[in-house]
Amino acid sequence: MSKHIVILGGGMGGIATAYDLRKLDKSLKITVVSGRPYFGFTPAYPHLALGWRKFDDITMPLAPLLSKHGIDFINENGESIDPDANKVKTTGGKEISYDYLVIATGPKLVFGAEGQEQHSTSVCTAEHAMELNRKLEEFYKDPGHVVVGAIPGVSCFGPAYEFAFMLHHELKKRGIRHKVPITYITSEPYVGHMGLGGVGPSRRLMEDTMSERSIKYIANVKITKVEPDKVIYEDLEGKTYEVPCKLSMIMPRFMGPDVVASAGDKVANPANKMVIVNRCFQNPTYKNIFGIGVVTAIPPVEQTPIPTGAPKTGMMIEQMALAVAHNIVNDIRNSTERYAPELSAICVADMGGDAMGFFASPVLPPRSVVKYKKAVWMHWFKSAFEKYFMWKVKTGDVAPFFEEGMLKLMFSVHPIHLCKDCAGSPGSPC
Repeated sequence: MSKHIVILGGGMGGIATAYDLRKLDKSLKITVVSGRPYFGFTPAYPHLALGWRKFDDITMPLAPLLSKHGIDFINENGESIDPDANKVKTTGGKEISYDYLVIATGPKLVFGAEGQEQHSTSVCTAEHAMELNRKLEEFYKDPGHVVVGAIPGVSCFGPAYEFAFMLHHELKKRGIRHKVPITYITSEPYVGHMGLGGVGPSRRLMEDTMSERSIKYIANVKITKVEPDKVIYEDLEGKTYEVPCKLSMIMPRFMGPDVVASAGDKVANPANKMVIVNRCFQNPTYKNIFGIGVVTAIPPVEQTPIPTGAPKTGMMIEQMALAVAHNIVNDIRNSTERYAPELSAICVADMGGDAMGFFASPVLPPRSVVKYKKAVWMHWFKSAFEKYFMWKVKTGDVAPFFEEGMLKLMFSVHPIHLCKDCAGSPGSPC
């Protein structure tokens, strides 16, 4: 009888894992459980916010997509996990038994500043991005000060940088940039830190790029309150300041969702409710549970005066998915071979007319390779990658040919393959 793998989450990590598993073993029963009925290309959400993409450009309905590849789909959120009984319960009351469980839910958004959820928005979901687009269309008619920022504990800084730079570009196109002061306020110890302790000269590059675009930046501070007309923050000495604004986009921090917390402290990290994993992205206690993507409990790269988290970029998530798929299939086949990827991060921040890219391998310092580029062609390259990834999701062809070519072309580095024995990855030994 074929083994049943249940995947919680229909985003980049969940879909990549499902496709990798199907490619490795055609006989597996695979079920994806997600309350969101579509796959969305998350890196394009800032573009959706600015109206540079339509919702249909960067999303695909999951039900027909997965059925085409012999993967079952349940359009409900997971409500609880019973790791001892190997069962997942959905919000619709379904009880699903599994042989292996892959948790790829993505995060629960935590709006930690007072008034943040009511008076600001983010680009973390398609719904938030479309709400921000509606606000922007009104804003353009009567522009004013904009604040872009990140509260303490944020681990995903790239979209905030992108939004600030792309908004600058859009305002220039509309002929109203001179009417809109932009301030970037962040918990990072310096701009360009990005939760990674910086990548090469990222601090200097970000400072120069913001200065070139007349974006004021305030780093190493804690946003405490968001109001309709101002953002309030504290410095390290506890002194309070405020910046006026007519529009704000403040990134929330991430925690594990309630369904992960329901599995107990041996699965969910007590501090942030994210999935506890070892180097193979396997839970140390329940060996048939794996975690992928933002929901994994990867520790910060370094301690910072104001807390910052470690980002999990698309490339990292694909590496996790491929390793988990191999490890599950090898376990089913009674093979002792296990894969622990040396996670690498690639981040391309679109700026409208051009783009800035960074590559770090491994993610956790000390690093073997650090590369960076800033060029007009990188803007078009990121657009090409978006179209490629949507094609990949549609066809189920998960071979990383384009990613390998991208690394060679953009950063002159060779592809990072899975390794069976490496140091420096998250968690305890496999």
